[in-house]
Amino acid sequence: MIAQPHAGDEIMASLRALLERISDNRFRHAFGSRLEAAATETFTVLRWGLLVGLARLIALETGLWGFRALHWGLSALLFAYLASVFLLRPEIRIFARTDTRRKRLIQTGANYAICMLAFMATMAAIDALAEAATEMRFVKRIDVGSG
Repeated sequence: MIAQPHAGDEIMASLRALLERISDNRFRHAFGSRLEAAATETFTVLRWGLLVGLARLIALETGLWGFRALHWGLSALLFAYLASVFLLRPEIRIFARTDTRRKRLIQTGANYAICMLAFMATMAAIDALAEAATEMRFVKRIDVGSG
């Protein structure tokens, strides 16, 4: 009589393989480096976003042209940073090999589109937060909601 494998045996084998992999120093180092790079990039974009948002909020609150110029200047710097992430460093790969001119053009165009979408999404989020903060301050000033 031949013993049938249980689903539990497959799960245990998968778990052992996973534990073996995460205990490998090379894997942990590579994974840690990628995680650190992603966290650093995310934190940098958030930090830039907060600066741009603060300049936007002050520009909305005061209406001063200097803060509007600061907002646009910081926005341009944020765009330059996002462009460096998506365009100037190794590109987000769409094709395994970009051996033809057509593939390189599609690859470059897609990365430009990703960069622009990331910038527009970031700026839309910053603008929405600044507008919400302005509205909240306006509501407090006129004392709406209190009986």
